[in-house]
Amino acid sequence: MKNLILGLFLFCGTAGAQQPAPAAPAPAHGGKYYEEIMQAVKYLAVLVDRNAEIPAERMDALAPEISSFTARVKAAIGEKILTEMARKEKEAEDKARSVDAEKTLQAFRAALQVYYTEEGGRYPKNPAVLVPRLMAVMPKVHLPEHAQTDKITIIDSKKHERDVSKAVTDSGGWLYFASPDSVNYGLLLLDCTHIGQDGSKFYEY
Repeated sequence: MKNLILGLFLFCGTAGAQQPAPAAPAPAHGGKYYEEIMQAVKYLAVLVDRNAEIPAERMDALAPEISSFTARVKAAIGEKILTEMARKEKEAEDKARSVDAEKTLQAFRAALQVYYTEEGGRYPKNPAVLVPRLMAVMPKVHLPEHAQTDKITIIDSKKHERDVSKAVTDSGGWLYFASPDSVNYGLLLLDCTHIGQDGSKFYEY
């Protein structure tokens, strides 16, 4: 455990201590202290993967030092790089959410079409009746800038005939048109005005 703690602190060093030279030349792309950083990464990965196997008292003793180490690493990295990293992480998360939302929308629409066929050309008043007949659970969607939800906003009228965007409330859930008299009968949309990865608004998917 002592070696683990020393390995974690090699990158930042201790107060007043001088950094030791790397045991072997670091790769050109790795920069100074590449080997030390990789050692810390290796052991932290073990902690993440197998922390349940480590006695609780060891983890309790180590936790404050990990928190201190993390704070010092963030200070060393600097606000500019951390901000850029956060932006890239959000972009990646938003992209993953967008892709998943589109797949979920397609599956939900497919279930509605099966219902329509089985019911002789009639869509449900509320898509909730598809559960558990055609879907195990009501599909949840987790769009960018929204919390995960399975909320359905139902429009049971001919309102918004000419412009479905007027029905969008940006709830981050589902928008469903239930009136048989409407030209939008059976239409299921994502109730979101944010822009997706392809440049379209989510309700346009």
